[in-house]
Amino acid sequence: MKTSSCIAPILCLIVTLSIIASPAAAYLEPSIGVKEGDWIEYNIDISGTGTPPPTHDVRWMRLQVLSVEDTAFGVYVTARYANGTVGSSVWDFNFSEGNVGGWIIIPANLSIGDSFYDSSIHNHKPVNVTIQSQEQKTVLGAVRTVTCSNDSFRHKQWDQATGVFVASSETYRNVTNKDGWYIDDLTVTIEATATNIWSPEFASSQSMFYPLVGAIVAAAAILSLIVIAARKKHVTLSVKQKQLLEVLLMLGLVLAVGVIASTPISESQVPLSFRDLNMIMQTLWMGLLLLGMWFRSKGNYFLHGVMTILVVSITIMGFLGVLAMSPMSDSSSMDQYFDSPVDIAVFLGHAVFSFPALAFGVWLIMLWRPNSTTFPAKSRRIAWLTTVFWVLSYIVGVLDYIILRNDFF
Repeated sequence: MKTSSCIAPILCLIVTLSIIASPAAAYLEPSIGVKEGDWIEYNIDISGTGTPPPTHDVRWMRLQVLSVEDTAFGVYVTARYANGTVGSSVWDFNFSEGNVGGWIIIPANLSIGDSFYDSSIHNHKPVNVTIQSQEQKTVLGAVRTVTCSNDSFRHKQWDQATGVFVASSETYRNVTNKDGWYIDDLTVTIEATATNIWSPEFASSQSMFYPLVGAIVAAAAILSLIVIAARKKHVTLSVKQKQLLEVLLMLGLVLAVGVIASTPISESQVPLSFRDLNMIMQTLWMGLLLLGMWFRSKGNYFLHGVMTILVVSITIMGFLGVLAMSPMSDSSSMDQYFDSPVDIAVFLGHAVFSFPALAFGVWLIMLWRPNSTTFPAKSRRIAWLTTVFWVLSYIVGVLDYIILRNDFF
């Protein structure tokens, strides 16, 4: 009787302690915040003095989570290198063993003061990494809680709910890797660009994409039908009315192309890289320039001038935009153009043909006047030179795209 009366309180105490301790045990167990099929993409910028090892000269990366089991999972990593080649591999993660892939994915729901175990494969010094700060930030269109930590050479930011890194900066100074490659002073900056792990909270630009394109196409179709109906009914349009319709059709086309080109589309949604899209756009502008020259041959100097203004203006703005995003003073952004004699030849070919093409195009625009009777004679040679240099520049760009920037050969 006495024994049973003693056992009962002990059992109650054990059950109570187990209930109290179970949340703590669950909290100490590293949790995985990603699931199979989750993916995220990054752009990578490398700046500084020297060059990274060829095996690490990556400019774009994609992570896709494979099967998840307990605290272990696999990640399929796809990387595009500076020379345009693409490589892939499978990385194994295991939070219990400290395999966090260089802090790429860490346990989920860590806050300031919490830590995760890193077996540090690179320097063979296991450490516990402590979360140092957290804040609310807009990441890929949604407000997320972002945590941060750093060591002697890297500073990383993670999405707290999933443990996936969203941005990082790593600096390498006076480093020689295991293969003997010396790195002088390089900074690697990585930023997430697209993911399916969370959805943008404000997707108005994307939600309006198709309606806007549809409206533009409908407007162009209505204008075309008006012109056809007017011809069938023998309605005579004045010169100014015809010119207005032509300008509206051209602006509708350019606006539609601009909306499509400026809509953010990740490489997982469309199997096209930036170079692919750039080649498509350059082909379109080349076609419009040649179409303008065809209108010139038919005596429609008004539409010829409008098309020339559009093509030259868009090309100059695109060129200035590239310079702004990748200035020539940044040696790492220019290295790819001087890696080999062929790269140098292509770069010089672009310069030799592109700058005269733009110069003659601007000259042609300056000579153009709507309904001018002297423009055809004054601009004949300039128009011919613009076309020749533009075509030669385009040919060099096509060769550059096919031979150097893709994996066709």
